[in-house]
Amino acid sequence: MLPAITATSSVGMTPEELCIFDDLATALIVDPYLGFTTHKMNVKHKAPRFPATPFRDIVLQFKSSKLSYEDAYDKLINGNNQIKSFMNRFKDDQKELLKKHCYRYLQIFDINSGFEITHCLRYSQEHYQGAKLCTTRKWYKNEKIEYLIGCIAELTPEEERTMLKPGLNDFSVMYSCRKNRAQLWLGPGAFINHDCRASCKFVSTGNTACVKILRNLEAGDEITCHYGQDFFGENNRYCECETCERRGMNGVSGRIKYCLRETDNRLKRLKSNSKD
Repeated sequence: MLPAITATSSVGMTPEELCIFDDLATALIVDPYLGFTTHKMNVKHKAPRFPATPFRDIVLQFKSSKLSYEDAYDKLINGNNQIKSFMNRFKDDQKELLKKHCYRYLQIFDINSGFEITHCLRYSQEHYQGAKLCTTRKWYKNEKIEYLIGCIAELTPEEERTMLKPGLNDFSVMYSCRKNRAQLWLGPGAFINHDCRASCKFVSTGNTACVKILRNLEAGDEITCHYGQDFFGENNRYCECETCERRGMNGVSGRIKYCLRETDNRLKRLKSNSKD
C-alpha cells in the first residue's frame, strides 16, 4: 500500500512556511506522543498550554487504524480554540500545504510504514532527551522506506541570516556544494540520527528526500544516515553515534564539548560574503 504522501510529491513550501508548518506538525503529532518538546525552528517556541493527552489519543487511534488520515487531521486542528485561532492566519493554499505536511508526520504511525519513532537518550546537544526512528519489520538492502520523507528548502544568504540561530535552530542545515547554498532539511526525515556506519542513506528527489536501505535490517534496528565526514567537527571528532561509542572514539571517548562543524563553516561563509 502506498503512503498518503510520497517522496516524489512536491513540497511547495517556502523556507518560512516549512519552518512554521514543521513546528506545528511536530507540536500536534510527535510531541504529545513522545511526551516532550522536540526540535523546533522557532527559537521562542513554547509548549502549548493545552493538555497533550487528547492529541496523543488521536495519534494512538490513528496508529491502531481507528482513524483515517483525514479524520485524524481534522481532530488535531480542531482540538481547541488556540489551534483554530492559529489556523486563521493561513490562506487556503497554505492550509492545504500544512495538511500534507501533517500527513507526512502521521505516516510515521501508519501501520504499513515499517518504522516508528521512539525516545533517544544518546546525544548531549539534546540534553540526552531526543528521538530516533527504528524499524518495526525486516528491511532488505536497496529497499526504500516510502513512508519516511525529508523535506528540503534552499536558503538564500538573507534567509540564513534572519532564520537561523547558531546552536539553537540550525540543527538540520546542510550545505550543497553543487548549488552553492545552504539547505534546510525538515519533516520526519529530520529525526534520522547520524551514524558513522549508517544503515541507510538519503536519496534526493528534488525538494524532498526518501530513505534507501544500505544493508539488511532487523525489526528494532535504528534508521541512521551519514551526515558527512566533518559534520561534527574535524573528522567528526565530536560525534556521539553508536558506532563511535562501540569503537571508543570521537565525542564519546571523553565526552568532549559537542559542536557542529557545519555550523562553523556556515558562519564563516556568511561572514566572508558580507565583506565582499
